[in-house]
Amino acid sequence: MTYADREMSTDAASPVELYEFRRGSSAWRYTSGPRDLVYNSFSYSAVLLKRGSIEQASEIGRSGLRITLARDVEVVGHFIAAPPSEVTLLTVYRQHRTDGETAVVWMGRVLNVEWRESEVELNCEPVYTSLQRTGLRRLYQRNCPHVLYSGSCQASPIVHRVQGAVGALSGSAISIAAAAAFPAGHFAGGFATWSANGITEKRMITAHTSDSITLSTVPPGLNVGALVVLYPGCDHTLNTCDGKFSNSVNFGGFPFIPTKNPFGGSPIY
Repeated sequence: MTYADREMSTDAASPVELYEFRRGSSAWRYTSGPRDLVYNSFSYSAVLLKRGSIEQASEIGRSGLRITLARDVEVVGHFIAAPPSEVTLLTVYRQHRTDGETAVVWMGRVLNVEWRESEVELNCEPVYTSLQRTGLRRLYQRNCPHVLYSGSCQASPIVHRVQGAVGALSGSAISIAAAAAFPAGHFAGGFATWSANGITEKRMITAHTSDSITLSTVPPGLNVGALVVLYPGCDHTLNTCDGKFSNSVNFGGFPFIPTKNPFGGSPIY
């Protein structure tokens, strides 16, 4: 029997689902079946797992998926302190026992998690929702609208980044000796990256004074002595773009907009 025949059968169906979570180069694979399975040469561990129904709704943005796992399952452990900096992708496969045919029934990403005593519920959205989002629109404004280090900005992150080892760690604050060579606030608004368990973590830098760097959240997997890469921030003004990054040729704002509104109530412009 084919996969479609067994799906429609009232007595021959014996469905098993496979859940593949991916983030960067790491992957976690689980199955709803009673025992471990191997698919495409990858092993899927049997865990206690349940999910909501997969709906074919007229509004794609509402057809999300909620998955419930035990809180000791490895993949949810990365969401304890704060959500990972990289997107966690999810692909759900479905097959029938003793049948070699497998179908993809859902693809998307994990948005957030909810902790409920011994269980964790993952709120996931389908991949199609990203196609419905409205892109950023450029405005007539003084400051630059470009995302720092993006293709429109063209400032080189490699040229301006600074590497250093963690000298001390306390909550969301870390000490990097190399940061002391730059004026206060040089890295504020930028971000820091480091490698933890084979995954590149990234956190925004909210403050910088001497060798002290304050991150937006407690850095997961970061230890004293680990190598951290710091990327300076930008306040999106022309002075900073030119003086800090030598990148005024790509400045996207309009810094010379007249300060007086010609459409105001004054009869004299």
